[in-house]
Amino acid sequence: MLVDVSQRPRERLCLASPAFLFLVASVSPALAAISVEGIADKKVYKDNVSFTIRAEVGFDYRATLNGEPIATDVSITVSEPEYHELEVSRRERSSGIRESRLIRFIVRAGDRGNTEWGLPRWTPYPTIDSAAEEFVGARLQIVAPAAYPMGLEIPVIARVEDASGNRVGVNGRITAAGFEEQPLRLLRGVGSVLLPPATGPDVVSYVAQVHSLQTTNQIVIEDPINWHRLSGHLTGTVNWGPDARVRITDALTIAADATLSIGSGSVIVIDRGVEIVVDGGVVVNGTLKRPVVFTCRDRDTPWGGFLFETPSSQGEFTGAILTGSGADPSWFSHNPGHGGSHRKNQCLFYLSNGASVTLTDCWIVDNHGQAGHGEKALLTMTRCLVQRCVTAGQYNGGAVVADDCAFIEFPSENALFDDADNDAFYLTSGDHSLTNCLIGWTLDDGIDAGGDAAGTVTIDRCWFESSYHEALAWSGAKICTIIDTVTINCGQGIECGYGAPDVNAVHCLSTTNAVGARFGDNYDWTYDGFLTVSDSLLLFNTRDVWGRAWDDWMVHGSQMVIWDNYLSVLDAAHPANSIWQSLNAPDRSQLLASFLPSPAGTVGIGLAVLDDTLDRAALPQGIPVRLSTFTTSEVSVNYAIRAENRRLGGGILHFLPGETVKHIRSELMPTEDVSPIRIALHNPINAEFTGTRQATCLRTSHKIER
Repeated sequence: MLVDVSQRPRERLCLASPAFLFLVASVSPALAAISVEGIADKKVYKDNVSFTIRAEVGFDYRATLNGEPIATDVSITVSEPEYHELEVSRRERSSGIRESRLIRFIVRAGDRGNTEWGLPRWTPYPTIDSAAEEFVGARLQIVAPAAYPMGLEIPVIARVEDASGNRVGVNGRITAAGFEEQPLRLLRGVGSVLLPPATGPDVVSYVAQVHSLQTTNQIVIEDPINWHRLSGHLTGTVNWGPDARVRITDALTIAADATLSIGSGSVIVIDRGVEIVVDGGVVVNGTLKRPVVFTCRDRDTPWGGFLFETPSSQGEFTGAILTGSGADPSWFSHNPGHGGSHRKNQCLFYLSNGASVTLTDCWIVDNHGQAGHGEKALLTMTRCLVQRCVTAGQYNGGAVVADDCAFIEFPSENALFDDADNDAFYLTSGDHSLTNCLIGWTLDDGIDAGGDAAGTVTIDRCWFESSYHEALAWSGAKICTIIDTVTINCGQGIECGYGAPDVNAVHCLSTTNAVGARFGDNYDWTYDGFLTVSDSLLLFNTRDVWGRAWDDWMVHGSQMVIWDNYLSVLDAAHPANSIWQSLNAPDRSQLLASFLPSPAGTVGIGLAVLDDTLDRAALPQGIPVRLSTFTTSEVSVNYAIRAENRRLGGGILHFLPGETVKHIRSELMPTEDVSPIRIALHNPINAEFTGTRQATCLRTSHKIER
């Protein structure tokens, strides 16, 4: 018998209830234990497990799996990746004596390794573009070189801002005539693209447009170029001035007594694998209209990176685009003594021994390796973009201080899952802070404050989105503070993990994640930390709050204070909270207002799928419909299910304020063997179609993406 375990398991408060204790106390030593073959308590099984409850003559049995009744003496297979509870009780007819048995077990997805113990398989929902109204009142800023050598890919950076210069959190595609094959993808208001190399001297006109926003950049293509070739050592004060054209052909060292200055509009091309060692200082003076570009000759010949390895190593980069670095995928293995890193890839900026690098209005895009790595050093970033790298970097000790920055796509928005530590940041010891930053689209975590070392991390007014695992993964002896922050579309929003982290989240929104706030982790290690969440909205997650950890497989309620929040559903384990649906519309709007990425009342909507041809075998998962963002308005959309020329069904999806995902459920699909089945959306209210409006379900190899 194959059981479809579709109901999420409930927290079993009955384990400590008088009724349960009575059952345990009533077991007679003379009775044999309840027989369950195939599974054991507190075990983890890969992909699936089958078990059979063996009934004995003379007993009445009752068995439930995750609260749903099941039969005895049949083989039951569980294949849903999740935490599961099997409860079996029986009563001896002759004596009336009762006994019970509880078996807790996990099925994990083999293709996810050990990354999701007890959690459902989580793949972030695809991004839905923003509606036209979400762009109203904003302005589009494009950064590109004013003049650029022929034969090099042309980097283009985009940012959508309001009148005060604040990033507007919109999604969309910037198009430009002549570059239709190279659209620039906006993720929450920022993005970048590499245009193909120009093949002749000319003026490239890049007319960028998205909805009502438009701006034009003129790029003068230069040929021939009088390159200044350079390598070796620089001493004293060196100023390359504006519009320098420099090719670094071999290792370059800036001596401890030297300072190199680079003027606006300069282009620095660095040969394959070449590193720049900064023992002294480097000052880059680019601007938004005339950035300085560090690049390689082509994607197949990446350069190395910068090394800042002494207390005198200082870097001040302003208005710089840095791309094409990270030549050595095993740099940390080839360079022992440079500290520990979860990823071995070469990094653009390596900092150690008290070195300091400050980046202002800089854009680190499309690099082969990591953006950075720190060993007891200081990295300060303001209004920067780090996009499409292996990670933003691991920082051991020292400090990372980031303000109004974006760290997105590690390694890319639509990359297939790979358990390879593609975090945005991995922060161990030290004192780190991120303010008003965007972090997301990662194959692992947004920020992993891992390891056992002590330290502090402060997250203030940040937005985390679309990480396969945790938006915020805290562990070790750290003090972690999260304020006014959004976590959305992630495996888990806020996690208080192994070791002894002290995690305090205040006035946050955690929505449409597998878990909103979690005490526990994916290991059977020790859990001595404490999680406090207050004045927050934990809404529309698969589990709003979860506290089970795998040291003892119990809920660690005494190490959690979840109070004065709004939850989607009543949670008896955390009674000092209110239910979101009980609020009236004005109150919901007021509570959501400070978290909105834009003030629009009309948002984007579409089927949250990567392909408009779906596999009918995947329909039991339901077909997700997603908004571009949560909104203070109630949103609805009609859907119709058709086969050939007849209508098979339909309905209306209603989105409450704060809700971003609904599913067209499988039970609404026809049971007869009809193919193809077409699902179409129509008549949106307080939304406009910006994503896929209809999909076809066939018996194909295509799969619905969640």
